[in-house]
Amino acid sequence: MAYLARLFRFFGRTQCEGRSAVYAGLSAVVAEEPEVLGLLLRAPAEQRRPSLLFAAVNHLLRERRDHPLAAYYPIHGGAKPFDDGAPAAFRDFCRQHRDGLAELLAHRTTQTNEVRRCFALRMGLARVAAAWPGPLALLEIGASAGLNLRFDAYGYRVGDRQTRPEDGSPVVLSTTVRGDGPVDAVFRRPPHVPYRLGADLDPVDIADPEAARWLEAFIWPEQVAELRTLRAAIDVARRNPQPLVRADAVRDTARLIAEVPGRAPVVVFTASLLTYLDAEARSRFAAQLATAARDRPVAWLFTEGPGLLAGTNVITPLADPLRTTGELYAVGVSLRDAHSHHDELLALADPYLQWLAPARSPHDDFTWLASS
Repeated sequence: MAYLARLFRFFGRTQCEGRSAVYAGLSAVVAEEPEVLGLLLRAPAEQRRPSLLFAAVNHLLRERRDHPLAAYYPIHGGAKPFDDGAPAAFRDFCRQHRDGLAELLAHRTTQTNEVRRCFALRMGLARVAAAWPGPLALLEIGASAGLNLRFDAYGYRVGDRQTRPEDGSPVVLSTTVRGDGPVDAVFRRPPHVPYRLGADLDPVDIADPEAARWLEAFIWPEQVAELRTLRAAIDVARRNPQPLVRADAVRDTARLIAEVPGRAPVVVFTASLLTYLDAEARSRFAAQLATAARDRPVAWLFTEGPGLLAGTNVITPLADPLRTTGELYAVGVSLRDAHSHHDELLALADPYLQWLAPARSPHDDFTWLASS
């Protein structure tokens, strides 16, 4: 229980402050509430996360908007700023719906599909294409609903620059840039990717309305625009679904790479996968990539916590506090084949790619970002 309390405090401080006043405030409250924390004990040990509890509450609240808690959730029509009434409303909701929450926590898993992370995918694919011209295969590990596999159907906006969405898609992703590093890679024509596959321990079938609603439950209370974007991306994916398989990153990655037809290089994309793996599992996942790269070129394209990359044989030239902070992610690529291994850090970013700081050079250590 003490560990869960620390986890909520860390989550509120590093992930929520500046992004969600509701979740920042509720994280501090839950950390002091053994009764609410105890609900998470219904979940499997590896799923005991603040995001899962908040998603379960959000999922039930969607159909119970008459409860006072909904007044604090703009995504449910609320407009009330976080105040002293919010903790009481949250406790009351958890008490009233304890059985429903326990059921969700026991049987559902954390599922997020932040399509804004496609900015990292676009940057990384441009770097891979420069090294290995020609068609590429794309394998996303931890793909959730596979929405990132349709990266080339979305429009991208940075400042006053924007690409047009494909086929009239309504999805336009936007981010801001810190520093003066180049962002041209985002706007280059993406390479030809004829083969795409998503893998997840519990893939989301967006053809199932209930599964799509569970995915929406991970949108935070204030993220009205993000909810619209997610729903639009789901509509795009329903019109042109990409294949998803149930697989384990630690056991199945090398096999999935080997099963890709042809000899094109395989790009393995992960976004926040490492947060779900312990140190041993992270090392074993990296070993899967090394094994596969003996037989064909493999690029690991990632947006992950810098500190979690330790033990994966990917070198990120970052010094503390950038390396150990939970507030930044590293966007990078590791190019491997039977004879070579080249790593490059492309950017640092907000974990949800709300902003990114492109590298100023291939060997940028980002000390300028730490001091800005």
